[in-house]
Amino acid sequence: MADRKVERAPAEFHAGVSIVPVTLTPAASVTITKADHSGRLCLIPSTATGNDEYVLPTALRAGESYRFCFSGNAADADDIIFKSSAADGLTFTGGILSSDEDDTNAAAVIVVLPGGDDDILTLVDPSGFDIMFTATTTTNYHVTGWASSTGTHAAWGDQ
Repeated sequence: MADRKVERAPAEFHAGVSIVPVTLTPAASVTITKADHSGRLCLIPSTATGNDEYVLPTALRAGESYRFCFSGNAADADDIIFKSSAADGLTFTGGILSSDEDDTNAAAVIVVLPGGDDDILTLVDPSGFDIMFTATTTTNYHVTGWASSTGTHAAWGDQ
C-alpha cells in the first residue's frame, strides 16, 4: 500500500472545530441522549409546563458531558428539573452557585451541594443558569455551574 499524504491549508487547522448548539424543545419530559446532546451547548428557552424535566442518560463512559444554559429573555414562572431516568439511577458530586434574586440578606447567594442519595436538581422560577454535568463514572455526574432564580434557591432531592 502506498503512503498517502494529506495536504491541508493551514487555515483549516487553525480554524478549530465548531459544534453547533442545540435548542431543546420545552416539554413535560425531555430525554437527553449522548448522540444528540453530549459535548454540545444545550439551550433551554423556557418551560412548557409547570415542571419541565430533563432526563439525563446513564453515561457509557467517564468524560461524557452535558451543558445546559437558559436562553429565555425573562425569568420563567415554572420549574426546570434535571433528573435520572429512575430513582437512585444516578448520583451527583460537585455543586452549583445559587442566587435567589428576591432574597435581600446574606443567604441570597449560596453553594448548593447534592446529598449522597440525591438524583434530582430543581431550579424554581429560573432567570438564568449555566450548568455542566460531567460523568466521572457511568453512574455519577460531577455538577458545576450557577443558577439564578426569582423564586427560591436551586435544590437537590431524591425521586
